Amino acid sequence: MYFRFAAALIVVTAVALAAIGIQKQILSLKRSISLQHYNLQILEEKRARLTLKTQQLGAPLRLEKEQAKIVDPPNTTEETALSPQLEYRLRQR
Repeated sequence: MYFRFAAALIVVTAVALAAIGIQKQILSLKRSISLQHYNLQILEEKRARLTLKTQQLGAPLRLEKEQAKIVDPPNTTEETALSPQLEYRLRQR
């Protein structure tokens, strides 16, 4: 009789310890998922800032080309001369 009681107590304790271990693992996985979401948000914001900066840095060159098309007749074959500032920026890339 005492043997059955002790065996039942050991089984209940083992199940409780297993449940605690599983819960700890679940919480650890939730923490890592939360951290990954946070890092993803940071990377998305950084990508948006870099895309904006890329567009801003490319804008002077595009404007220069558009102005050259407007000023020059379309059938000229000469390349438009870039301003010294744009040439400097292009050399730095």
